[in-house]
Amino acid sequence: MRIKELDGLRGIAVLVVINHHYMSWLPATGAWYGWLGVDLFFVLSGFLITSILLDLRESEHYFKIFYSRRALRICPPYFLAIAVYLVVSFALGKPGTLELWLQYIFYYASLLIHLPFVHLLGKTAEIPLVVSFGLGIMWSLSVEEVYYTIWAPVVRFTTVKHLSIILIAIVALAPFLRWRLITDHVGILNFYCRMDGLAFGSALALLVLRRRLSPGVRLRTDRWFDGLALIAGPLTVCYWLAAKAHVLGPVAGITLADLSFALTIYALIRRAGGNQFWVRMFRAKWLRSIGMVSYSLYLFHYALLIVSENLVGQLHLSQRVNAVSVVLFALLMTFTVAYGLWYGMESRILHWKERKVPSPAHAHTDAVSANA
Repeated sequence: MRIKELDGLRGIAVLVVINHHYMSWLPATGAWYGWLGVDLFFVLSGFLITSILLDLRESEHYFKIFYSRRALRICPPYFLAIAVYLVVSFALGKPGTLELWLQYIFYYASLLIHLPFVHLLGKTAEIPLVVSFGLGIMWSLSVEEVYYTIWAPVVRFTTVKHLSIILIAIVALAPFLRWRLITDHVGILNFYCRMDGLAFGSALALLVLRRRLSPGVRLRTDRWFDGLALIAGPLTVCYWLAAKAHVLGPVAGITLADLSFALTIYALIRRAGGNQFWVRMFRAKWLRSIGMVSYSLYLFHYALLIVSENLVGQLHLSQRVNAVSVVLFALLMTFTVAYGLWYGMESRILHWKERKVPSPAHAHTDAVSANA
């Protein structure tokens, strides 16, 4: 059985990010805070992948199974996007540099403190604007892939106790690095400043494992975490409302958001299949469907917004009508591309993956590894 609620949560994450990019002209939508949807993705990914790794720990072909399945899930849509952006760049006579493309082809853009995208916005003559925006969101995919690459051997060869210590260190270090880099006017779109989201997810996977192996402590710890969730959620909202315009807001704000996301995921896991309204909301078919295609939605939505702006702009509409039309047309193109890729490529590759690289992990992994 798979946890359907997590598919819905993934759908919410991608819709929040799209809202951030598409609706920045309408603050009432909460678009300014939408970038935190990326951190929700990080927490979800950290939980799902660490759960898989923990279940694979005793497997004879641990690394082969994990990396093969990861590559088949992540690489086809990603490199299709890279190929599309590369073709567009050459077709428009702005191919960029080999150094630029290598950073994305080999997933190491997030290891650079100065993200290439930040500079490209000021020098769009190097590559087309549509490609600049398309590549610009891929820093987050680099963060995840770097973490998976490092984390797999750590989980394999480290005890659960030492894993906990490592995760505590990451959660403590990332806010410090955010503070240092923000005060140095560098920015926080890199692995070092956002690794704590994945660490929160990994810690959640350890908690779920402990809960599964020690059922006697469930009721006591569950009540404690429910109480913490009731405090962390409102505290996070109040913090961001107060710190929105402050440059140091993300230093502690991202930590609070990650904690709230992790507690929400834990609550959903424990109540999966329940009849509470808020739980059933995450199981809504339309929301789970969006979660199913969230990867392709994320990969292409920002570039397609630029395409929509260029096409709709030729109609010379009034400012308000133009803004709404751009969003509607961009959404139409984005969802068409995402569902087309899912049914034409992604789902087929996933079925092939299950036949050729089956996972020997326990049923628990199947339950939590939606689209993993």
